[in-house]
Amino acid sequence: MNRIIPFLFLALVGCETGGQAGEIAVAMSTLDGDTYFFYKEKKVFHAASTMKTAVMLELYRMRDRSELSLKDSLLVVNQFNSIVDGSTYSMELTESEEGAVMARLGEKMSLKDLNEAMITTSSNLATNILLNMVKPEQVMKTVSEVGAEGVLVLRGLEDLKAYERGLSNRTDAHGMMMLMRAVVESPVVSDDSRDAMLRILGRQEFNEMIPVGLPAGTEVAHKTGRITSICHDAAIVFPPLQEPFILVILTRGFENHAQATAAGVAVTKSVYSYYGGDLSVSLLKDTIIRLEKEGPAG
Repeated sequence: MNRIIPFLFLALVGCETGGQAGEIAVAMSTLDGDTYFFYKEKKVFHAASTMKTAVMLELYRMRDRSELSLKDSLLVVNQFNSIVDGSTYSMELTESEEGAVMARLGEKMSLKDLNEAMITTSSNLATNILLNMVKPEQVMKTVSEVGAEGVLVLRGLEDLKAYERGLSNRTDAHGMMMLMRAVVESPVVSDDSRDAMLRILGRQEFNEMIPVGLPAGTEVAHKTGRITSICHDAAIVFPPLQEPFILVILTRGFENHAQATAAGVAVTKSVYSYYGGDLSVSLLKDTIIRLEKEGPAG
C-alpha cells in the first residue's frame, strides 16, 4: 500500500542518495547456495509491506503448534494502540486498497482470509489485526530462529507517534532473503504450511517488478512493499527445469515509484542473466551502480 511517511525516519535509516538517482540493495541465492550475489545486502531500509511475510510465517508456526486454527476468526476493527504510549489510533482506509477487509468492519473474519488479504492485496488493516494477535515480539523470536537477522518487526502499521520517533519496521536485503528462504525450507513450520505460504505468495496481485524482469511464464512467489520513496520486492523464483533462487531488491530515493520499479525490473533481468551464466559478477554490479547513479533508461 502507498503511504506517506515522515522524512525524519527516512533520514534515520540512511535515505540520502548523495545526488544519485536512487539507492538499491540486492540479495540473491539459489536454494543450494551454489550461486549467489550480494550488493549492499546489509544496508538498512524501511521494510514497508515486506514485513508481512514474517507475520504470515509466525501465523503458520502457531497453527502447526496447535495454538490456533486458520478457521478461527477475529473482529475487524480499525482501532490500534501506539507502541509509544498506548494511545489509540485509526488507519486511513480506502476501498481500492483495503477491499474485502474494509467491507467487514464490525464483523468477524477468519485468520485464513485475513492472511490472504495481508499478502495478496497487502491490506494494512488485516496486518494490524493479525499482528495484534501474534504479537511483534513473538514474530521476532521466529525471525531470529530462522536466521533472518536484519529483519525488524517492531509494531503495527501507520503508528504515527512511532514514526515520528524513528520506531519502525526495518529490513536489509540479506535478512529478507533469509526470511523468504524460511518460507521454502525452514523446519519451524510443516511441509503443508510451507506449501500453503508459497501458494499465497504466488497469488500476489502486485507484479510490476521482479515478475516483469523474468522470462514469461516463470513461476514467482513474492511479497512487495512500497511507501514514500521506498519500493521493494522479495521473491522466490522457480525457473523451469532449474534450481529455484531467492531474489530480494530494495530501493529508495528514486524520483517516483515508476522509476524505482523500472530500476528493479532492470536489476532482475541482469540477475537472471547472471544466474544463467551470461553475465559476470562485475558487470552485474556495474549495472546496479549505473542504475543508482543515472536511473533506468527511458
